[in-house]
Amino acid sequence: MKKIFFSLIILLSVSFGAFAQVDVELPKGQVVLFDGFENGNYWIWAGFDWDQYGTHKFSTGANLSKDWASEGRHSLELTMDAMPDDSSKSAVWFYDGTNDLTGCKYLVVDIYNPEEYTFNIGAVIQATDAWNWCAAPHYSIPKGKHTVVYDLTKYEDKMNDVRRITITHDWVPIPKESHIYIDNIRYIK
Repeated sequence: MKKIFFSLIILLSVSFGAFAQVDVELPKGQVVLFDGFENGNYWIWAGFDWDQYGTHKFSTGANLSKDWASEGRHSLELTMDAMPDDSSKSAVWFYDGTNDLTGCKYLVVDIYNPEEYTFNIGAVIQATDAWNWCAAPHYSIPKGKHTVVYDLTKYEDKMNDVRRITITHDWVPIPKESHIYIDNIRYIK
């Protein structure tokens, strides 16, 4: 019985790895820079003010940083409080603005995790007057530098009217106040 259980665990691990969009070759297409954080910071962290829309968010800051950059001199440092096991386990950072990303199939983000534990990072685009929720899968981001590709192909018809881009860390507790860096956000047509 133990052999079957461990075989299933290994099979599931390999299967998830095969579909992961972390540190893979970028999809073919025209690459368009969305934000390289060289011209200022337009990102906001969601905190206590989001309680009216759901549970408390543990994000505490979204600030330009020179500590790490995948291109240029700056990145965006995303900070968050410790997330205990019994919490909602969610941190949210977002960019608001009306953008025409017509033809966008993939959102690509460079991420640096300096911590000794893994984050669960997702991306959501809200589009049109109805603020349609266009969610990409979450990916496990271990310590180190990574390039993450979020597949948005099923939402291509909504990319001409993007209202918000959101980066999240969800469902995984973290033991202490932490931070990660994002840079070179681009989309591929």
